[in-house]
Amino acid sequence: MKRIFIALVLPAALVLGSLGLGVTLASGPAGAAEHAHTTMQHSWHGTISKINAKMGTTSSFSFGSGSKTYVVHWDAMTHFTMGTAKNIKVGALVTVTGTLKGMTIAGTKLDV
Repeated sequence: MKRIFIALVLPAALVLGSLGLGVTLASGPAGAAEHAHTTMQHSWHGTISKINAKMGTTSSFSFGSGSKTYVVHWDAMTHFTMGTAKNIKVGALVTVTGTLKGMTIAGTKLDV
């Protein structure tokens, strides 16, 4: 009786399992659509409020945009479209393009 049961149920279970796997793989990663907005590049405009300590080769500053305060991390790979690193001072107007994670922006382009 066990052999008949195994002979009938096991192939059916394998077929259903492989169909489910195909549907899962075709649908893509589970959280990709839900977190896609955080990995896209955006631009923010504001005023530099604080120059933070340099950590290794990465520099950072805080700036206010509207009612929110963001921290921007930038390094040698960051492109300055206008101005230079010498223009980063408290009170300076800044436009930051990069990716946001929490309240931290990884800057790819800076306009100071």
